[in-house]
Amino acid sequence: MAKRFMFLLSIGLIGWFVYSRAADLALLPVYVKQITLQSIGLLALLELLFLLAAAQSNRSVYRSLGVSSSLYQQLNLLLAASTVERLLPSGGAAGMSSFVWLARNRGISVADSVKMSATTFVLGYAQIIPLLFVPLLYAGQSALPPAKFTVLAGVSAGFVILILGLASGIGSKRLMEKLQKTAFPRRFPRMMAGIGQAHEHVRWSWRHRLRLLVPLLLLWLLYPVRIAMLWVCFAAFQTPMPLSLLWAGYSITILISFLTFLPTTLGVFELSMVGTFALLGAPTELATAVTLLYRAFTYWLPIPFGLLAWWNLRRKVTE
Repeated sequence: MAKRFMFLLSIGLIGWFVYSRAADLALLPVYVKQITLQSIGLLALLELLFLLAAAQSNRSVYRSLGVSSSLYQQLNLLLAASTVERLLPSGGAAGMSSFVWLARNRGISVADSVKMSATTFVLGYAQIIPLLFVPLLYAGQSALPPAKFTVLAGVSAGFVILILGLASGIGSKRLMEKLQKTAFPRRFPRMMAGIGQAHEHVRWSWRHRLRLLVPLLLLWLLYPVRIAMLWVCFAAFQTPMPLSLLWAGYSITILISFLTFLPTTLGVFELSMVGTFALLGAPTELATAVTLLYRAFTYWLPIPFGLLAWWNLRRKVTE
């Protein structure tokens, strides 16, 4: 029921986005004519670099578990799972299940794939930490009012503190023992089982933090790649933006998506990015055009390749 509600909510947000930005969308043909083949090629190359870095990060986590896998195999698994996640209402759960199933058919055990996925999830939150430095990058190169800067710094710092607090709490043996002895949490065995698994994954990640340094650095590489893509999108419309504004705009978009507890899919992300760049001073029609061009490469472009990868992986198994 909840998954269906989230899916319908995303569809509703898309409709509201189109309705609320009708005047800006009417100007899109003017912007589209400004896009060159050079910009398209550069965006495609940057998206490929993003996918390769993410696949190599997964491969490095598998290697820390003693599982060998090729970069090509991990790229196919990543494309297939992310496509399933985007096309099905259940989102992340379907994507993870598809990844585990396809990896098992490639000779990787379910336990190793689940541990890899959980470790990548933990690392994914760890990579949010650099967002703490966003206000420092942005403050000296803009005319942002002190009040807005304070809010930006507070939200970024507060989110990082929240993530670190949750990680330390979930990884604490003392807290887990208290939860297990408390009567109220025991009424929810599925929730306690999930917390127990998260506890084990966090502690495993901390014990093997040196092994996981390489995949974490690769995940940190994803941010500069995404920001470079935003720079190309703005430059494609003859309006280059400073790095500090792009970094701040992208980071705030991600933070909003996390803090609203809504899926970072169609509708939510677009509204967040358009609103953020408009708040930072970009014209709304330009922010809309940049967001749609950016999502065309980061959301839609991988889907046909993901479907091909899923079919190819499944076909090899059946044969």
